[in-house]
Amino acid sequence: MGSQLLGAECSAASRGVVVIPSTDYARSGEADIAFKVFGEGSRDLVVSFAFTSNVDVFFELSENIEFVERLMKLGRVICFDKRGTGLSERGTDFVTIEQHSDDLIAVLDAAGSERAVLLGWFDGGAACLTAAARYPDRVQSVVASETLAVGHRTKGFPWGIRFKFQGAAMRAFLTAGWGKGVIARGMAPESVADSRVLSWWMRLETQSASPRGAARLLEAAERIDIRPYLPRVRVPVLVLHDSSFRTLPPEAFQWLADQLPDGRCKLVQRDGSDRSLLPSDDLVDEIEEFIVGTRSGGRREVATLVVTDVAGSTDAVARSGDASWRDLLTAHRDSVRHSLARFSGQEIVTTGDGFFTLFSIPSSAIRFAEEVVGDASELGLKLHVGIHSSEVVIRDSDVIGIAAHVVARVAAAAGPGEILVTETVRGLVDGSHVRFQPAGDFTLKGVPGTWPLFRLVAGSDHHTSA
Repeated sequence: MGSQLLGAECSAASRGVVVIPSTDYARSGEADIAFKVFGEGSRDLVVSFAFTSNVDVFFELSENIEFVERLMKLGRVICFDKRGTGLSERGTDFVTIEQHSDDLIAVLDAAGSERAVLLGWFDGGAACLTAAARYPDRVQSVVASETLAVGHRTKGFPWGIRFKFQGAAMRAFLTAGWGKGVIARGMAPESVADSRVLSWWMRLETQSASPRGAARLLEAAERIDIRPYLPRVRVPVLVLHDSSFRTLPPEAFQWLADQLPDGRCKLVQRDGSDRSLLPSDDLVDEIEEFIVGTRSGGRREVATLVVTDVAGSTDAVARSGDASWRDLLTAHRDSVRHSLARFSGQEIVTTGDGFFTLFSIPSSAIRFAEEVVGDASELGLKLHVGIHSSEVVIRDSDVIGIAAHVVARVAAAAGPGEILVTETVRGLVDGSHVRFQPAGDFTLKGVPGTWPLFRLVAGSDHHTSA
């Protein structure tokens, strides 16, 4: 396929598509630490996960891809598994907060990062603050979300994690329920109503630690006390707390900010269910404003996305020559833009000979696709076309989210001159005299699950819906 629009080499910033990188390893003492690096940029951001993690499984949930995609707007994003969990070194010893912070710095070294913004959740945030105190030259600033300075209730710190079970009882519960979504059930019970999210939690648990390993990591988190390090954290720190997350008291986070030389606390209430225990858009807005001084925001809406790509363009250039190909490509682009205006579509990105477009209603998207395929045929070109409808985030005339990735992969699955749509599109236009044929079940690269796709019947009489 000729267009760079569908290729893995396509810039994520220009397309809203995140290509999941391979896992690399850093050496931290005697431990191997797994990490991934997303994107490029003059600023590095390191994500320090909470409790247990797996840098492969984490990105099997589309919400998490969208989260990292937003961070990629701010710089290069580095995610890692601390020792004792996920793809990193496991063992039977307790992991100290100092070891966790050493792992973070080892990842910076392996990724070629001299200085970074650190973002951590729960005990991951405590590790970020510890790293800032112990390695001040390596840390630019810290965002500590849902982070407690002390993991247990003690004199001078009465705010413990308010789990239903404490101490040995909680560990027994964890061991018995591990691999069944115990984290989501205990900390975000509303999320288990979504079977897709619950299945992901179950897989994350089994792939991040054994039951005994998870119990050890929980006990290590309970042992945390970073109070001696707080006066030594000289970089700016944003302490974030989602006030709708009622398991933790807001007083604990204001107290943490007050102990830091340059700390501030921000309470934000998220809308909707807590699916991934990562920031909502409102919280990411706060992170963005803290790091770069502005917030880009964005609006959510349901839209239909269309990707078109010229089939065999490389061969066409070889046959016709560069000059003739440029003329042909100009005619094709003019034709597509004419059809976009005719069907009230929006051009999001044009790269090479491919178009990424948006429509407010799926029927307009389908009519547009039919017309551009026909017009391209008259020019001697054949197009691969994919159509997908979903909720998307629109920010600065760009489309953000997993839907952009899905539609690109649907177009990549289409044959020359073929229009493929997802089941969502088919359902939305049911009854509108558009006919489809099943094209089969597809695995879309970088997108979880199996996707049934449907082929638009070309030249149908449009009197019978399928």
